[in-house]
Amino acid sequence: MSAPAGNTVRPDVSAARLTPSFDGVTPLKQPEPPVDPAVRISHVTKRYGTGPVVLDDISLDIAPGEFVCLLGASGCGKSTLLNLIAGLEPLTSGNIETPSSGAAVMFQESALMPWLTARKNVELALRLRGIPRGERRDQAQRLLATVNLAEAGDKRPHELSGGMRQRVALARALAQDRPVLLMDEPFAALDAITRDLLHEELERVWRATGRTIVFVTHNVREAARLGQRVILLSSRPGRVAGEWKVATTTGRRIESPEVAALATEITTELRKEIRRNAS
Repeated sequence: MSAPAGNTVRPDVSAARLTPSFDGVTPLKQPEPPVDPAVRISHVTKRYGTGPVVLDDISLDIAPGEFVCLLGASGCGKSTLLNLIAGLEPLTSGNIETPSSGAAVMFQESALMPWLTARKNVELALRLRGIPRGERRDQAQRLLATVNLAEAGDKRPHELSGGMRQRVALARALAQDRPVLLMDEPFAALDAITRDLLHEELERVWRATGRTIVFVTHNVREAARLGQRVILLSSRPGRVAGEWKVATTTGRRIESPEVAALATEITTELRKEIRRNAS
């Protein structure tokens, strides 16, 4: 599913400039200009009508190509924040900047068209992008191969397992060719083994495509397994209650000791937030 850009849009970051040399003399290398964030969230507050505040003064910068997990107890506003980034809901106050080309969104349900094959579901996103008819089949097939479903192109959704349907949904999201991919608990309904396999697939696709990923989950281990950065939101109103950065994400698995240690640390803080809200 595609989504419009956020409340403020700006052009994608251009490539770094090269420093020329003159008369055989190479000048000193100029410092790299700072890279604008892919997503900038500035003092965002959200409430529905006259109801209680859902999100309160959220500020985050997400770098291009970064994998960020948003974590918190149920009802803390994680999905609301994702919808605000996608531009699917209006802000109450604050500002969100995203690339001018916007973001692709992947939800918990695959939401595939049941009467279309896997390949045709991906081709639909390509058609909406304006890709010529003669190019869509090959592009869709390449995207299915990217998520290891090259042999399933002619199958309809009811012929696919839950994990395979989510892979098709991921291929469809990639077909939109947006620099930012927003994922709202896409693996929550899957069994543990399938979820672990899709963690590996998602990490591989992320590294291969360089997408900026914002991944919402309530599963602490999943966040510790996937994220370069984990953001913990407090219970309502949602505020940034904690942040963890992972220096090296290569080679992590759900059972890795470093994942278990990080999950334990995050869980301790999450329990504090839950107790604070209950008191």
